[in-house]
Amino acid sequence: MHDYSTDILIVGAGLAGASTAYHLKRLSDARVLIVEKETTPGVHSSGRNASFIRERTEEPELRPLTSEGAEFLRGGTLAEYNAHGSVLIGWGDEDARLHCAVARGKGLWCPRDGTADVARLLQSYLAGQKILSDTEVLEWAHEGDGIRVRTNRGVIACSLLVNAAGPWAGKLGRLPLTPKNRTIYVTPPMKWVDPKWPFVWDVYGGLYFRPESGGLLLSPCDERPAEPGEYTDDPRMAEQLAEKVMRLQPDLSEISIQRSWVGQRTFAKDKLFVIGFDPRESKLFHVAGLGGHGVTSSYAVGRLAAETILGKADRRGTAFAPARLL
Repeated sequence: MHDYSTDILIVGAGLAGASTAYHLKRLSDARVLIVEKETTPGVHSSGRNASFIRERTEEPELRPLTSEGAEFLRGGTLAEYNAHGSVLIGWGDEDARLHCAVARGKGLWCPRDGTADVARLLQSYLAGQKILSDTEVLEWAHEGDGIRVRTNRGVIACSLLVNAAGPWAGKLGRLPLTPKNRTIYVTPPMKWVDPKWPFVWDVYGGLYFRPESGGLLLSPCDERPAEPGEYTDDPRMAEQLAEKVMRLQPDLSEISIQRSWVGQRTFAKDKLFVIGFDPRESKLFHVAGLGGHGVTSSYAVGRLAAETILGKADRRGTAFAPARLL
């Protein structure tokens, strides 16, 4: 006997799972249920980021999805979008000072990049969705024509299990995915900071900063492998930030830090997304490994996932297929 039954069960109410549910609702009449291990959605990766909308990526395979996602978000349909632009140092030859008075280096000016209200975006994706909070998946197994999922709140029967568990996606889906911690720092308010400055990202040096609450938000772009949900603060990252600021952005060398937090991004070894049916289990679908592009690409990732689930798109054999990891 099952406590719940549904057509599609999505594990994880972060951006990956929420956007997939959003598009499934838009495209079909399928019964969709989302289970979320926390009381509130967005506690983990979806709520611990820098809110960047950065269209250009190091991996060309991701560009169609980041471009589609960014273009949609610029419309402001689901959440406020601020197009202050970005300077991607190392990818162009335009002087960064033309766009941010304290920035040094030459880069690519991307005037349509910016930031989004991520909390509002997530809420918009989840509007009208059926969600079971405080519900942790303990195990799952193939049963009959579907999947039997045991949780701390009972057993759920579904025709399709969607693994959108963020940092836990590797464990849930039995995939080689690695969560990596990144530290973000925020300074106190400083009178000389212009809130209209773009975000400045040294792509090869590994440092970014942008205006935040009257001060600056910065990161040394650390990538420290960690267990899912373990946001360990490493004092060495503050030292790394100071060294990078002094070397790459010396005009910021006198700043102080008021607060910090650790976020978590999940990667496949090739740093490409994992979107598709599992070749070992036809009733399991993955939407995982979004790395640092989850906010920007979320709308497009959810669309691609939903269309593939519904048979409206065929991604077998593409760069995102889970089979490449097995």
